[in-house]
Amino acid sequence: MRIAHTSDWHLGRSFGEVSLRDDQARFCDWFVDFVREEACELVVIAGDIYDRAIAPTESIDLFRDTVRRLLATDIKVVAITGNHDAADRVAAYSELLDLSGLLLRGGYDRIGEVIPFSASDGPLDLVLLPFLHPQVAPDDFGADPTPEDDAEQGDAADSDVDALLRRRSRRTHESVLADAVALARPRLTSGRSLAVAHAFVAGGQESESERRLEVGGTGQVGVELFSGFSYTALGHLHRPQDVPVDVGRVRYSGTPLPYSFSEDHPKSITVIDLAADGTCAVEEVSVPVGRAVHRISGTMEELLDPSRFPSAHEGFVQATVTDRETVTDAKARLLPVYPYVVEVRLAALVDGQEAAAAPQNIREVPPLEAVSSFWESAEGTLPTGPVLELLTDVVEASVRAVEQ
Repeated sequence: MRIAHTSDWHLGRSFGEVSLRDDQARFCDWFVDFVREEACELVVIAGDIYDRAIAPTESIDLFRDTVRRLLATDIKVVAITGNHDAADRVAAYSELLDLSGLLLRGGYDRIGEVIPFSASDGPLDLVLLPFLHPQVAPDDFGADPTPEDDAEQGDAADSDVDALLRRRSRRTHESVLADAVALARPRLTSGRSLAVAHAFVAGGQESESERRLEVGGTGQVGVELFSGFSYTALGHLHRPQDVPVDVGRVRYSGTPLPYSFSEDHPKSITVIDLAADGTCAVEEVSVPVGRAVHRISGTMEELLDPSRFPSAHEGFVQATVTDRETVTDAKARLLPVYPYVVEVRLAALVDGQEAAAAPQNIREVPPLEAVSSFWESAEGTLPTGPVLELLTDVVEASVRAVEQ
């Protein structure tokens, strides 16, 4: 059977101040035509259907109409909610939608089920694993704590409330996802299986546009969770990529359109030919619609030369202006040449090199160092002699005033 795997449509998103509504509509049109022509039996959308919890009405309409057109040609659709979606809103009528050919899952309500799918070449087990926030898991969800866990807590294990609080505090994205997979595995009955999940699998390559699931790496899950499924269709990371696993195939399809300047890679969907014995062949198919992203750099004279960056004229542009002199109204001046310039950075060249980028946390930089860095950026040399003495006096007086 042939399956089309896509994810992270983020309907309703903008690129900077530019709405992506028309680009997303063009993608949906292309996608419907493509899966029809390729005779796909199943479409998989692995989360982040919308860009925010309360999606714009036009985005809801676009998703509904796209699914309607797919179902009209007898193509079945599987979709899960991601961390950008509101599970209780998107999947509120999942039981009724099952009858239409759209299998839509979100939240914890039906976690652990295995959905039998009758393909043209035999049965397929579907396991749908939407984004599961660990802090909203039902209190009775998952494996019971082991006696060793309770023993480690000592006297704290003297009440049901304490045990419940400990259980909640131990939950991570990996633990709830592992519990969900553990519920499903015993129910697999056919010789092949397809898991659909929205997660940050360790080893995957990030872009700048994903919303972190949790801080400090606690949102990552191990790829071994999906070992044994014939194919695992992942969503969340925006770059198309395989994640190595011992048994089966685990893959991110990536976004169909770029959503940040870090996404300068070709955009695609994934087509899977899944044999009856569970073996699969994977093809990455480029998406021919949408605007590419471009990072360009030069003086205003260079940037305004139409022949300098011809490929950037119709794409989203991040322009770095390197003029030594002060440049005003840079974006307004660039718009006639680059109608979709989204971001303009002023970074004068100092001795032929671009000025150093700002530190990640400006509050960690000593005040005099910050002032000296600004002076170097503006004047081309570090302050010395009387200038440095004057700046030092001013900075010290300012610090004293703040402390008082």
